[in-house]
Amino acid sequence: MIIDCHVHTGTDLVSGSALIGQLDAAGIDRMILLSYDPISFAHESEIKGGIMGKARGPAAALAAVMEMAAYSDRVIPFFWIDPLEEDAFGQVDRAVAAGIAGFKVICNRHFPGDDRPMQVWEHIAKAGKPMLFHSGILYGNGPWSRYNRPVGFEPLFDIPNLRFALAHVSWPWCDENLAVFGYWQNRKHHGTTSAEMFIDTTPGTPRIYRREVFAKIYSIGYDIEDNVIFGTDCYTPYDSKYAKEILEMDKDALDHAGVTPVQREKYYSKNVLRFLGK
Repeated sequence: MIIDCHVHTGTDLVSGSALIGQLDAAGIDRMILLSYDPISFAHESEIKGGIMGKARGPAAALAAVMEMAAYSDRVIPFFWIDPLEEDAFGQVDRAVAAGIAGFKVICNRHFPGDDRPMQVWEHIAKAGKPMLFHSGILYGNGPWSRYNRPVGFEPLFDIPNLRFALAHVSWPWCDENLAVFGYWQNRKHHGTTSAEMFIDTTPGTPRIYRREVFAKIYSIGYDIEDNVIFGTDCYTPYDSKYAKEILEMDKDALDHAGVTPVQREKYYSKNVLRFLGK
């Protein structure tokens, strides 16, 4: 089984049957679908007919992603939340009540460990839902990358029972990502955290670095093979050609790193299910 942990909702959602057809064409069994961007990600240049690019209000974003999930259990819905929105706690509660599987965050105007976001992450953790964070360089319309360095996520280790993943191996701070993972593992070993950190390998890392980063992940000496998950960063409508390219690139990197069949099964599916709390 292959589960793509990182798929964005594009400007327009295709029909459920078309989306499943693209998954089949790529050889992907299931995917985590991230809801539309929060309004804080809208760009004035994209305002058309009152709709700001592909950003939507929380109610519309939740309804759209849950509609796709209702079509097939191959679609695992995540709600993209902005913790600085006034009703962020209510958004969490409504998403959980609707059956959301987890939450997506990109820190574009706050650090992960700021007071208000930390309160929202704690609320999500209490609901038993995982979080997928962007981490690394961020190609936005502002100086946002500073909010997304791996070390900035260390405060999350203090949130009881939080399961969270840092996407893109935090490119270009991949070594820092692994160092933060090592710090988390040390705290887990000493019983000072009940949080759990995962690494989402979604590119991110350009092809020239792919072998290097996988070799580091699987040879660094940490107990890491249960905490690495596969993703593509595709947008709907799902690009099966691009997904196949990522699968080919990762197979080459996994082969080069000597990753075993058991480790690959964890990478492609079992770890994602554990991240989801399955």
